[in-house]
Amino acid sequence: MAVVSPMLATNDADGWSTVLAGRIHTATPKDLLIGVSLETSLLTDTLVKSSGGTKDTSTAEAGIEVKVLVDGSEAAPGVVVFDKRKQQLSASLGGYYTNCVDGSNGGILDGIIDVTMECELASEEIDLLLETTAAHHFNFIQADLGQGVHDVVVKAKISNNSVSANGSASASALLGNGSLSIEEVQAVNSPDGIVLQ
Repeated sequence: MAVVSPMLATNDADGWSTVLAGRIHTATPKDLLIGVSLETSLLTDTLVKSSGGTKDTSTAEAGIEVKVLVDGSEAAPGVVVFDKRKQQLSASLGGYYTNCVDGSNGGILDGIIDVTMECELASEEIDLLLETTAAHHFNFIQADLGQGVHDVVVKAKISNNSVSANGSASASALLGNGSLSIEEVQAVNSPDGIVLQ
């Protein structure tokens, strides 16, 4: 078994970053059980502004995907979602009147304020912020690996997207501490997938 600590992430051209790496020597042909544990954080923030009953929507999405490469080949089951969040906030609000000035509708000071003519309709706001930190673990398998020295690389991809109209939206994702364990196992292929013995 080999265990390593997180390394400094390096960005690839395709958006994937190497976050953990290790090496194992197998004396005989074996299968590998590769355990990846990562601390992840997601932050999504959405704000909507609405007045006059007009609907406003803001959406923020963030996610973290992980894959393992053994000697450059992707280990099963491929890309795994470690964290994903879509936050959407919508509101249809009436608004409120502000900056009311008698006479602003034509200079007539009559002591009566006509809110539709002598006031401004301001947007009401609703803001929702979510931040989550969690630890996740997933086992990957590389079957039918020959004897020799094998390089194991864990790659992660962070995605974020935000859409807003009158309000605002933002999303981000972070990786924290992590560990990688590599163990030689004997797996059996079956119609239901790979089964460890």
